[in-house]
Amino acid sequence: MRHLLLTLLLALSSHAFAQRAIVKWAYGPFGTVGDAAFVVEKDRIYQACGPFGERGACLWLFNDEAVFHAADGFGAKGQAAFLLEGNKFHRAEGTFANKGACLFLLEREKVFRADGTFCNKGSGGFVLEQGTVFLAEGPFANKSDAVLQTEGEIPLIALMAILAGL
Repeated sequence: MRHLLLTLLLALSSHAFAQRAIVKWAYGPFGTVGDAAFVVEKDRIYQACGPFGERGACLWLFNDEAVFHAADGFGAKGQAAFLLEGNKFHRAEGTFANKGACLFLLEREKVFRADGTFCNKGSGGFVLEQGTVFLAEGPFANKSDAVLQTEGEIPLIALMAILAGL
């Protein structure tokens, strides 16, 4: 009985310490928080269910340099979606994440839209500021209305995949 209780306690404690971040919708210039949109847990990005961020279907899997589509709602690895190379975020394809066209170019806290193989800098896309993601306008990425707000530590590659999906 004691061994069963100890095994159960260890199993639940490892689940309690899993790295979990919730990404919520945000509104207006001050980032008023809305319902949960995504849940980032370990190396997976899930759709959020309900206002408190219950874990729904798995959308993407990620590692340090690539993001893959989920083949099913449980998180089986599917085809590649995105690839992070330094400060450049590319679309990817195939099982081995072959680099495609550039999607975003990061410059400090600003995310610019980019085009082509060589990441030609386009207009501003997003501004990342203390857990809040704002839309950006124009060639200098001037901050506009808030779009997302994060609760917890979220890896950059996971946040970029979520922004690419917007």
